[in-house]
Amino acid sequence: MDIRENVVTVMRGAGFESEALADDQRLAEDLDIDSTELVEVIVALEQHFGVSIDADAEGAFRTFGDLVDCVGRLLSAGVAAVGS
Repeated sequence: MDIRENVVTVMRGAGFESEALADDQRLAEDLDIDSTELVEVIVALEQHFGVSIDADAEGAFRTFGDLVDCVGRLLSAGVAAVGS
């Protein structure tokens, strides 16, 4: 399973339909994700992938593709979550 498929799996676990999760889908406008839901998604991604996503970077996530790219960069860099 690739990174994108894993992110889709995490998002489905958070109640999103996989058909709606195209890379260009905007988090707030298209997927109706508010700031609280975004934090929940970020925590779920951190737990699933064992990475630590900078809280300041959360505001930079505009699309579903941004989330996938971020996770991919962290995994490529080998950035593990504290305590992993």
